[in-house]
Amino acid sequence: MPRELRALRTPLTLAVLTLLAERPRHPYEMKVAIRERHVDDVVKMRGGSLYDAIGRLERAGLVRQLGTARAGSRPERTVYEITESGRTMLHELLEEMLTEPVNEYPRFVAALAHLPALGPGAAARLLRLRAQRLREDHADTARMVAEHSSGVPRAVLLEAEFLQHQRAAEIDWLDGVAGDIDHGMSWPDVELSSDSDKE
Repeated sequence: MPRELRALRTPLTLAVLTLLAERPRHPYEMKVAIRERHVDDVVKMRGGSLYDAIGRLERAGLVRQLGTARAGSRPERTVYEITESGRTMLHELLEEMLTEPVNEYPRFVAALAHLPALGPGAAARLLRLRAQRLREDHADTARMVAEHSSGVPRAVLLEAEFLQHQRAAEIDWLDGVAGDIDHGMSWPDVELSSDSDKE
């Protein structure tokens, strides 16, 4: 596969191709759908990244301009559609991402590998702080899904559902580990700084 096509195998490409496989859309409409479906919880998007991605997909022949559309007094917007090559790429990406586990080297897991650099008290405090932040994220997402998912098929909200289950499982695990630390979990003998175990 050409290098430029390999570089396009990203979650954002998957999001754009999926939306255009449903029907032709202009970029703003895609952005609204991504937000309404909570896809932005799992796809990194900054500034003009959506427009940049569409440009790259167009140059690669995976999407093409269909025409322009105007709503009321708003400026004309370019409408895009998926090509046959784009459909092929979409199916390949879905098969690859759904079936092949990949170690993406998450920061949190990297930090866990070095947790003994803290004292047990500080480690338990920070794990509880993470659990609290995840509880807030869980509550925020539940509220947003309840407000915006009326009439939306469950299949387009599965990523939000998965993340909610993942957050809940992580919260349980964090609470359990923090409790185990409190109750004397074995800890390596490391020289701790004077501030690392005050809690």
